[in-house]
Amino acid sequence: MQGKATFGGHPIHPILIPYPIAFFGGSLICYIVDYFARDTFWPQMGTWLVAFGVVGALVAALFGFIDYFTIAMPPGTHNVATKHMLVNLLAVVVFAIAFFVLWGDNVATLGIALVIVGNILLAISGYLGGEMVYRGHLGVKD
Repeated sequence: MQGKATFGGHPIHPILIPYPIAFFGGSLICYIVDYFARDTFWPQMGTWLVAFGVVGALVAALFGFIDYFTIAMPPGTHNVATKHMLVNLLAVVVFAIAFFVLWGDNVATLGIALVIVGNILLAISGYLGGEMVYRGHLGVKD
């Protein structure tokens, strides 16, 4: 079951998602390193990685929306896809708020807490995405 957002027969959404995942995960790593290193480079890099992650997530989401609305899914799989989409949207909102908090103070406790929460949401969404592919066979060409 494949949606319309493909390139060369491959779905585009899973091609793009590694970038925001890496940016968001990298931002968390930057804040962990900064906790020990106390170097201004790490929180600045963490803030920029959050920004790049939000942009990358929005681009990936565009293709995810196309797939969501063009793949015929059984009800159980559609339910998982809806949860995946909603958790991802919530994660992007959390990261966007984190960026605006961190932009003014890139070591703000609230901003770092939001990065942690966003990464937890990202892990939940990743699990749901795996459920769609491995159990629901979405994006898999027979």
